[in-house]
Amino acid sequence: MKNIKIIITTFLTLLLLLSSCSPDTYSLDAVTDKSDIDYEITQDFEVDPGGNTVILKNKTPGVVLTWDYGTGKSNKATETVKYAFKGNYTIKITAVTGGGIVELDPYTVTVTQDNLTYVNDPLWNLLTGGVGKSKTWLLDLNADGVSKYFIGPMYFYGADNAWLEGGDNGCYGTDCWNWLPEWKGNQWIAAKGDYGSMTFSLEGGPFLKTDHKMSPAYGQESGTFFLDAAAKTLTTSNATIIHPNENENCVVDWKSMKIMSLTENTLQVGVMRKNSCESTATLVFNFISKDYSDNWVPKDVPDPNPAIDLNGGSVDDLLSTTSTTTKTWHLSKDTPFNWTDLNGEMLNNWNSVADYEAAGWPGYVSGDQATVVKNKISFSDDGKVTTIDSNGATKSGTYSTTTDGTNIITFSGITPSFPIGSSWATVSTTAKNQWKIVKTAKTGNVVTDIWFGKRDEVKSEYMIFHFVLSN
Repeated sequence: MKNIKIIITTFLTLLLLLSSCSPDTYSLDAVTDKSDIDYEITQDFEVDPGGNTVILKNKTPGVVLTWDYGTGKSNKATETVKYAFKGNYTIKITAVTGGGIVELDPYTVTVTQDNLTYVNDPLWNLLTGGVGKSKTWLLDLNADGVSKYFIGPMYFYGADNAWLEGGDNGCYGTDCWNWLPEWKGNQWIAAKGDYGSMTFSLEGGPFLKTDHKMSPAYGQESGTFFLDAAAKTLTTSNATIIHPNENENCVVDWKSMKIMSLTENTLQVGVMRKNSCESTATLVFNFISKDYSDNWVPKDVPDPNPAIDLNGGSVDDLLSTTSTTTKTWHLSKDTPFNWTDLNGEMLNNWNSVADYEAAGWPGYVSGDQATVVKNKISFSDDGKVTTIDSNGATKSGTYSTTTDGTNIITFSGITPSFPIGSSWATVSTTAKNQWKIVKTAKTGNVVTDIWFGKRDEVKSEYMIFHFVLSN
């Protein structure tokens, strides 16, 4: 009998536990009827006799209205819209309620007069060419992989960077930085090609036409736009700016942009990158006017020549002339390689082997130092050059130098090449078998350090090799 009571008690306990754990029943709010949503649209005829100023007011608590007023969109509780051109404008209204999305009846306002003061601004004129005109813009990258004004079609900025002529170099917060990649060395940012065009017009209204030749999903579009000259923002409706496809799904809103810069020939607009795509950032797209592109003539601009100290002599004197007519240089054990821009500015802040180790990716470590200094090159004043690498291999040939200030060394019969310890990097020459002296340093009155540069065939930079005087 005792066992039966225990079983019954246990069973009742389980029933109580199960009943106490049963899930609550939830339900969504009932869908709001559009007749329950209170809003107001009025035209201010005192400000504009033609009714150009339209005030949109949301008067329903707990409901967010999105106004699509033809020249832009807004979800503000009160929004003031200023139409510069006469015509009928249909305002589409969408309500976000606790019960879901409710589409309200569109509302049409009639503007009877132009008020061109709303578009009479230098930025409007730069973007469109002015009232009654239009202006066509192209992404600054063509089918030949050429950028005609910028160094690439796309730059990267922090989330708080904006109009580059204002603030602290375009910084309006704490997340401020930039990376301006040269397309030639970073082709992953955009495929080369004919991206089509976009035309901003003030011919009877603020119209935008786009032709997305690299994006068939967009094709040809016709829409409108609004430029807020004070806030330096640009919004579009029914048309999207032309852009590369690489970031298609990583942008918060392709129709809401910051104007980063705008001149007669150039336009830079920024869109926000989603935090889920690496991190929040401003993706900036670089455009040039079609007129600028059509009249552009490529310039054969030679590389700049970094100022170096030749110690009062020539390159030949620097390399070889001593009492013994030969100088020997060995690879630096502390900073054997780096990169510079074309003006000789270091691209990596490496001042010791510890800096390479901290970076990790160069692969150069302190254990390589004893080996690296065994890599040597000797220049003689009779034009002969000899190398011996850390493996003991010896080679010889000749060299010649320029006298035009370019400080280029050309090798014949020998291609100087040295391993840099366990690193993947090696000392080598260009396809023309050349080095350029990019930098020198003195100890007292003697030049004891030379950085030989290997010009990159694509990027505007040198890989440099640091040699130290041995004798």
